[in-house]
Amino acid sequence: MNATNGLEGLPNVGPTLARELRAVAVETVAQLRGMGAKAAWARVREVNADRDCASSLLALEGAVRGVRWMAIEPAERQLLRAYAAEHRDR
Repeated sequence: MNATNGLEGLPNVGPTLARELRAVAVETVAQLRGMGAKAAWARVREVNADRDCASSLLALEGAVRGVRWMAIEPAERQLLRAYAAEHRDR
């Protein structure tokens, strides 16, 4: 994956998530990677309450790393799920 492919070129990012990222001023792969998955997840939840789940956070973490979310180590996935549970509805 290279940065010239845009957000849609990242693993786990389809047209809807890319549109939501852009709606919260995340326009480029570099911006997403610079802010990290947790900050991007918090922003996206502002425009789409349905993103208030661990699956969305995992998708963004995978996108930041350039891998499908399933490639994230299980222990790390569990930590991200716990983070999502702790930060929901905030």
